[in-house]
Amino acid sequence: MRLATLLLRIPGNWIGNLARRSDVTVKVLRCSLKNGQGGQSLVRINGADHIREDEITSCLKSAHPKNDMILSRNGSGRFLACVDMHSCQTCRILGDSDCLLDSAVSRPDGGIQWNLIAPTGAALAQLIGDMKDAGADVVVEKVTILRTAHELTAEQEHVLQTAFNLGYFDIPKKIKLDALARRLNISKATLDVVLRRAQRKVVASHIGNS
Repeated sequence: MRLATLLLRIPGNWIGNLARRSDVTVKVLRCSLKNGQGGQSLVRINGADHIREDEITSCLKSAHPKNDMILSRNGSGRFLACVDMHSCQTCRILGDSDCLLDSAVSRPDGGIQWNLIAPTGAALAQLIGDMKDAGADVVVEKVTILRTAHELTAEQEHVLQTAFNLGYFDIPKKIKLDALARRLNISKATLDVVLRRAQRKVVASHIGNS
């Protein structure tokens, strides 16, 4: 299993455009594929006390005229936005990949940092290749492989891989904890503990802690 940090420049991407033009930080909190063509995202915009709501929505519309945004202020200089992308090539590529997008956040220069979990090196390479074919510039900043101090047990590896394959980590989930427990023939409480311990090892490996 790989944990990867990629820096992308995606042509016409509204998040990068807004971050560069308005000096704000945009973080994708949730993202899901919709109808196989587009996607829905929940994003947080920070540092936006100097811009109006219509400036944010116009940035989306200038790049994607047919897409919609519902915007709400979430404190001083902060907004939450629900974005409905009727057509999104990036969403389709992510949805068709075996990789899980853990988070995405804008960079001041208009780039976007993706933090990914990939089951194999081949799956990660395929995603990178597909994004490049779509016209994106992709720089691999970091790839971490689980090793000695953070290595998963055979049970943890099996449970985590099965959960990943069946869509437990998808948004929305394709399978719930109780159904996954039945599939693995273990109790729901045991599965919850195994998953938490496995996820802690994965996160610890990614941030470099034991």
